[in-house]
Amino acid sequence: MGFEDGKRKALKKFRKALENNEVDAPIIQLLKKINSLEDFYTTSSCAGRVVLLHEFGSRKNEHEFILKEHRKVNIEEFLNVNLKKFKGRVWLKQEPFIIHIVARTLEKAIEMLNLGLMAGLKHSGVFVFKPERYILELNGTQHLSAPISEKGKMLVTKDYFIYLLKIAAEKLQKNAETRKKFENSIEKFFGI
Repeated sequence: MGFEDGKRKALKKFRKALENNEVDAPIIQLLKKINSLEDFYTTSSCAGRVVLLHEFGSRKNEHEFILKEHRKVNIEEFLNVNLKKFKGRVWLKQEPFIIHIVARTLEKAIEMLNLGLMAGLKHSGVFVFKPERYILELNGTQHLSAPISEKGKMLVTKDYFIYLLKIAAEKLQKNAETRKKFENSIEKFFGI
């Protein structure tokens, strides 16, 4: 599939995801800006988030989100979750911003990669080369991962859980600032 066909297909999928509220709200404007550029389109993304994740097996699909927040952490909401009812391991995670962008040429991929690197997206690169497209993965650096309960038993004190939530909230805010810096760089560089 060539670049133009790939872009048409990706934009159709993006519009449908928007209609179904399947796109993280904080990242929508950035995705629209990238998709408006002639030489780029997005394939997947996450705005960054703080989650409580119930892991009840070792396989990829053996987990469920208990609580997920992309904007601002409400500590009370996280504290009010009854963790005793979860039979596996429950993790508190703060995951960074990530976006996959397809570029028409290697030169364009490098342009976008450099904008990401300058914005602080240090864990980024062009990771797949095909003659018809170049795929970039841009990643934030803010993350936290801690098990907080196992088989319904708390592994941490309430004070430590609050402390972890505050750190996760700070990291989520820093993540939002980095994402906005990247968006501003795109606006300035491409004049949009």
